[in-house]
Amino acid sequence: MSTVPPPTLPFDIDAIERELARLWQSAPLTDRRNELALSRTSVLTLFVHAPDRERAEWARDIISRLSTHHPSRVVLLVAVPREHLTEPAISIQCNLGLAERYAPCYEQITITLPVDHLVLLPSILMALALPDLPAFLWWLGPLPCHERRFIPVTRAVDRLIFDSLESRHPLEDLIATRRLVQQVSRTTAVSDLNWARLGPWQETTARMFDIEHCRWALEAITTVEVHYGHWPEHSVRNPTQALLYLGWLASRLGWRSTTLLPEGDGWAFSARAPDQRSIACTILPENCPQPFHGQLLRARFVAQHDRDAASFSIELSGQNGATVRLRAHDRNHCLLEHAFHHNLLEMQRLLIGELQETGPDWLYEQALDEATGFAVEIRKLAKT
Repeated sequence: MSTVPPPTLPFDIDAIERELARLWQSAPLTDRRNELALSRTSVLTLFVHAPDRERAEWARDIISRLSTHHPSRVVLLVAVPREHLTEPAISIQCNLGLAERYAPCYEQITITLPVDHLVLLPSILMALALPDLPAFLWWLGPLPCHERRFIPVTRAVDRLIFDSLESRHPLEDLIATRRLVQQVSRTTAVSDLNWARLGPWQETTARMFDIEHCRWALEAITTVEVHYGHWPEHSVRNPTQALLYLGWLASRLGWRSTTLLPEGDGWAFSARAPDQRSIACTILPENCPQPFHGQLLRARFVAQHDRDAASFSIELSGQNGATVRLRAHDRNHCLLEHAFHHNLLEMQRLLIGELQETGPDWLYEQALDEATGFAVEIRKLAKT
């Protein structure tokens, strides 16, 4: 049986390693001006794939602020037109301004690649990953989850990080992402920054139903309304985060979707709980400023059991939507009103959390399973 030889790379991997060795040998051990020890520490390899130079520069700025948390080898892979290909740029970066006694230093390699380069990536990733350390791939821009050539790319690293907020075809990409997760599950964990942004929402939802007088309500929910942001100037509505949130609820509480109907610009689901209770779930878009496009804006729950009834709501509020506000009411009283500041949009904070894990996120994968089921039904509805 013949094997296909690996593609020829447009640069010399060995030359990159030789240049790195030379830079480390010539680097001073201290920065006497600032009385700092320069520290060479690597705990992982971070590959960053950027669709253009502008996104690469944006990522470079974020990476420089990550080095104190995750010193690493950073490889920036930048897609450019073939006529703009350049030789790899190799450097050692030290964050002197962030240090107290020592400055962490990390290797940075910038490689330009032709736009149609997926077939090259597995060889690059395996050759430049530091041995015996986890390798991460942070993919900027829409994930090529429909491409069969992307499967070996994903399998070449321990963890793939992407952001479904950047999806151009949200429902189709959600379904394809689940398929990709299943195909690479033995080698690679997949994580979505859009899922990571749901952390405060999940924490607040759990807190909401842990109120002493309302613990009964978790097993008596009859209505769920979820509103997500749509920036009017954006041509594509992106309900992925809302579907993942609803998928998380369904996976944790054992709900199963039974019917789906259009509801304005959104959808109305009917779900069945393990006790055969019916739950009416609605997902609706709501106009918002650009930074909140595709993000959860508000969730409302109604619970009823015998003579007990209560409503609960979570919403973004305050200047720039930087506050999560929680309210709980029964028929006669306000049971709880609480607000806290959030960091839902801070990319640095999201990445720090993702780079701390190499194994699969089972909660995400279970929520993705349920969200994919919703997406499949929505697509069927659109075709009728």
